[in-house]
Amino acid sequence: MIEIPLSIEAVCGCVPAAAIDNLDICTDLVGAAKAEALVKSTGFPCRRIASAGTTVFDLALPAARRALDGVDPSTLGGVVAVSFSSPDRFPALSIRLHHALGLPASSAAFDISMACSGYPYGLLAAAQLAVSIGRRVLLVDGDVQSAHLDPSDVNTLAVMSDAATATLVAPGGDVAVFDFLTDGAGADVLRCGANGPIRMDGFGVFRFVAGHVSAFLKEFCATLPKPPDLFIPHQANMYMVRQLARSLGLEAQLRTSGERFANPGSCSVPLTIAAAEGAGRALLAGFGAGLSAAAAIVTIPPTLRRSLVEA
Repeated sequence: MIEIPLSIEAVCGCVPAAAIDNLDICTDLVGAAKAEALVKSTGFPCRRIASAGTTVFDLALPAARRALDGVDPSTLGGVVAVSFSSPDRFPALSIRLHHALGLPASSAAFDISMACSGYPYGLLAAAQLAVSIGRRVLLVDGDVQSAHLDPSDVNTLAVMSDAATATLVAPGGDVAVFDFLTDGAGADVLRCGANGPIRMDGFGVFRFVAGHVSAFLKEFCATLPKPPDLFIPHQANMYMVRQLARSLGLEAQLRTSGERFANPGSCSVPLTIAAAEGAGRALLAGFGAGLSAAAAIVTIPPTLRRSLVEA
């Protein structure tokens, strides 16, 4: 486990304005009966899908500007971006955002290529950078997954959506705790090649979450002095996350956003923070592609600035 002092000052999200009816899309592919069963099992009645040509940069920039509202850009020491879907291999998404936001030339900017479990990884990297340089760091997390979907594959089409988020991290504050689980033997369960499309073995993901991830989070929670006030998991599938919360005894603490935004990848964790209410010690959990999982216990302050915008 890794411990580091961390303050979260703002969490803001940006989602596409277009809400796609999942039942309509799935009915066209598999018929009405199977479509109804699929939507019921995922818990995703609709998905937010970016318009053609929209990139993760286009969603991340409005979220970043909201997170920096009222903040002098010259006080920032860096930008960390978590994404797998930036259309450019380089320059990095973080560098493009750094320029658009007018951050100091002396500040750092780097990307982390991760999918489902990426937010805790990014949060740890941002916190370590903030502590090292004694300045705020902006963490951006987002993906336009729809650009990498096979329109004939109902297993991914019914689940994956688009969004981006920005988290403003400051050095100091309450101690945050991080832990990780990695199982590369399951790499083929959920993957996206260089040119796509995303392929997912839904039952393989479910087995990983119900077995390894549940055990991993139980062990993590056992180290905590008391149960968390909030449980904010990756919104992989509403049935899955509710089962996970039940297995951890955290049903009352569970916060979700998948009913509104489906599964936008690793940014579903901060998107839920931005969309949901509540403050206190929060258990954040990402899990999926890798196979990998990541957990963090952080303080969500009552003064947290939250917002959601559409683009």
